[in-house]
Amino acid sequence: MKITRALKAQNYIIDCNLVLAGAMLHDIGRSRSHKLDHGIIGGKLLKEESFTAELISIIENHVFAGISKEEALEFNLPNRDFLPHSLEEKVVAYSDNISKGNAILSTEQVIIRYSRHLDEKHSIIQRVWDLHNEIESLLVTQVKKG
Repeated sequence: MKITRALKAQNYIIDCNLVLAGAMLHDIGRSRSHKLDHGIIGGKLLKEESFTAELISIIENHVFAGISKEEALEFNLPNRDFLPHSLEEKVVAYSDNISKGNAILSTEQVIIRYSRHLDEKHSIIQRVWDLHNEIESLLVTQVKKG
C-alpha cells in the first residue's frame, strides 16, 4: 500500500481499495495450482463469485509483469493477452514481483530469480524491467517533490 499511497499523494487516479483487494487475492488460484495458470484459475474463482471485472483482471494479469498472447501459447495458456493495463494492475504485478515473504527484492534479484526459468533475453524479462522502470519513474516524482 506504500506505493499506492505515494501515487495517490501525487494525484494519480488509483483505486486504493481495488489494489488492496488485488494484493490480498492475487494468488488465490494457488489453492488449485502453483503453475503459471494460477492467475487464470484465480480469475475463474472470482468470476464464479461475481467479483468485479477490474479485480478479476488484476488476478489474471499479475503473473510476471504480464504474459502476452504469444507467450501464453508458448506456456500452453489460453490464447489471449494477460498483460496489466490499468495502474492498479501494474502496481499489484510490480509489488508481487518484488515481494518474497517479508523481504523486498531489487528488480535485479527478481530478474535473477526469473532467469532460472526463462532465457535472459525472453520478452518477459524485458517486460519486468519495463514495469519496474514505469513504476519507479512515477515514484521518483514523489521524491523530487518532497
